[in-house]
Amino acid sequence: MGVTSIAKANTDQGAEDSLNELIALARMIAYARQVADDVKLQFATNCLDLALEAVKQEVGEGFTRELAELSSPVPQVSVSCH
Repeated sequence: MGVTSIAKANTDQGAEDSLNELIALARMIAYARQVADDVKLQFATNCLDLALEAVKQEVGEGFTRELAELSSPVPQVSVSCH
């Protein structure tokens, strides 16, 4: 295995780790959102909806099915930096 192959493998592993962390974060936000909704904290629920949608956008379209259960009523918005 050459240096280029090792660098590519490390990059792929790092990207996969980042993706797994984002998916875990989305699940934590979804749980917090559900708890906030259960105790009728409307402002917190709305903020967590926005956070969840931002993380889902960061994860990308490829994992829409994996995150389908983490849906919120917020429409897709652009949160990219300009």
